[in-house]
Order: sequence, then C-alpha cells, then structure tokens
Amino acid sequence: MKAACHCGAVRYETTAPPAWVLDCNCTLCRRYGALWAYVRGREPVTLTLEPDPDATDTYMWGDNELAFHRCKVCGCMTHMRAVEADAIHGVNTRMMVGLDPAKVRVVQIDNGHSGFFWTRAAEAPLASNHPPMPRPGPDDWR
Repeated sequence: MKAACHCGAVRYETTAPPAWVLDCNCTLCRRYGALWAYVRGREPVTLTLEPDPDATDTYMWGDNELAFHRCKVCGCMTHMRAVEADAIHGVNTRMMVGLDPAKVRVVQIDNGHSGFFWTRAAEAPLASNHPPMPRPGPDDWR
C-alpha cells in the first residue's frame, strides 16, 4: 500500500492495508485529522519503505516521547516517531492511496476526555490512559 503527502515529497509504503486505524481526539490528533496505523503492537502494519527524514519537520509536545512529522513542503502530517526508540511508531493512513475506509475498523480513544469525535465507529470509544487536562479558560484555544 503506497502513501504520500500531497506534494509527494514524503512517501512510505506498507505490505498491506491496516486492519484498523486509531482515531484519537487529543488536542493534537483532533487538529491533525490523522487516523493512525501502528508499526508496533496490536495488528501492526509492516513498512517496506520509510519516509525520508530530511523531507519532514517535527513537533513534540508534553512528555516529548513522540515526534510528529509533517512534510516541509506541503505541511501534511505523515507519521510519528518514538523518540527514545528512534523508530516509526505510527503512520497517518489518510496519506494511503486507495485505502477503502469501509474495509478498515475505526477504533476511537478518548484522550481528549470530551467524548467528541469527527468519525463514526461501530464500537464505543476506549477509555484514555492520559490524565485529563484542566478545563479551558476564556483565553484558552486548545
């Protein structure tokens, strides 16, 4: 399964489409609009081509365990790397060419502690392992 950002500068490839994708509603993922497939863990995808690290910029937040990568040219969120392991942790399946959403199970996790998701899933959202953030104040845009 081939995947690329909008301009094609960042590309990756998997041996097969993912069996499931994660829709996380944390403050980052809901803004990115990413649906993540994981390279390790439960039913992982296998990468046969990794993205060129020089083609991306990164953003890290909070515990600095994950580096979120976006294309330097078009800005698409393409993947995330586990910093300590220096390994790709997840890929944004919205970059995959020809992935049929009807054939992929959507798993939601309520890391935003809001219960709100832009996608629809057949199952109830999973509970978060992340502590809830304080309620936003009047000048808080998160």
